[in-house]
Amino acid sequence: MNRRAPELALLTGFLLALPIGAFALWATGDVTRSLLTGVGLLYPFAVYAVYHDDDPTTVLPTRAVAVAGTLVGLILVGDAVVTASGDVAAATLRGTFFGLLVAAPAWAYAVAYTPARRLPDGRRSLLVGGVAGAVLLLAGVGLGSPFGAAAALLVWVASALAARSAGFYATEDTRLGAVGVGVVLGLAVLFAALVSGRVSATAVVSAVALALAPAVYYGLTVETASFE
Repeated sequence: MNRRAPELALLTGFLLALPIGAFALWATGDVTRSLLTGVGLLYPFAVYAVYHDDDPTTVLPTRAVAVAGTLVGLILVGDAVVTASGDVAAATLRGTFFGLLVAAPAWAYAVAYTPARRLPDGRRSLLVGGVAGAVLLLAGVGLGSPFGAAAALLVWVASALAARSAGFYATEDTRLGAVGVGVVLGLAVLFAALVSGRVSATAVVSAVALALAPAVYYGLTVETASFE
């Protein structure tokens, strides 16, 4: 531990998140909002602790963090289904987005601090993430919900970074080409929406997700380009 006391920052985050989240649940009875409030308070302190700790795994074991993030994400999905007042499929998609929003940072931490040899094959992770993201995006388009594309964006970026951590290194030309393809696909979706007269939040978010996913991946990996 260094003089910035990362463990103290993490403890502070828990001491804020737990009582405030519990009070929000007691006052509103809304599980999703209460969990998101608690996680929103905790994560900044957790990020600070991880960034400033020489070995954060001594306090935050990777497997435990990944499991905790997954459980909270599943609770959010389950709550969305149980409390759905209309279209259950659309509610499930919304819950999936919130679940991924909470779970993805936990998974990212686990992947970043797990030895590459213990991670799934990078190409397989990329393929699975690409297919899962496409399914979410198409589901959102079919249901008219922007949450599908938003969830797809999280899945695409997370799977690409997981593949990177596992040892899959796409060349800079390949990554730049992916950025160009993403922009073209995004513009194509917007053009199709304009031509059909069906411009909506779903179409806009879908276009942004298609254009943003490879751009975010490139931006997060450009610093290591010189080492490839």
